Amino acid sequence: MNWKKELEALVQQSAALVERARSVAPIPKLIAPIAPIAKASPPDSPPRLSWGTSEREHISKRVANFRAHQERVRRERDEYFSRTMQRTRDLARGHGSDEQM
Repeated sequence: MNWKKELEALVQQSAALVERARSVAPIPKLIAPIAPIAKASPPDSPPRLSWGTSEREHISKRVANFRAHQERVRRERDEYFSRTMQRTRDLARGHGSDEQM
């Protein structure tokens, strides 16, 4: 049973390697100690939330841009539909070539 001797030798070599690694360089601590949390004193008055005009204007501009984009997409979709249907009608009547599609 030669494999048992080889296995035992491998285990001994691994243990020796681990011991050498521990003696050469200590393992650094990767986790810093947790500092105690200082309790903050409560403020005299709660902070006021203010929605300035700049945020409102920004939101209004984004909504307007979104609506304009949606209108542009709708218009392009309608134009594409109309062109496709017209080509289809022309082909059905025999007035067009198949290459246009």
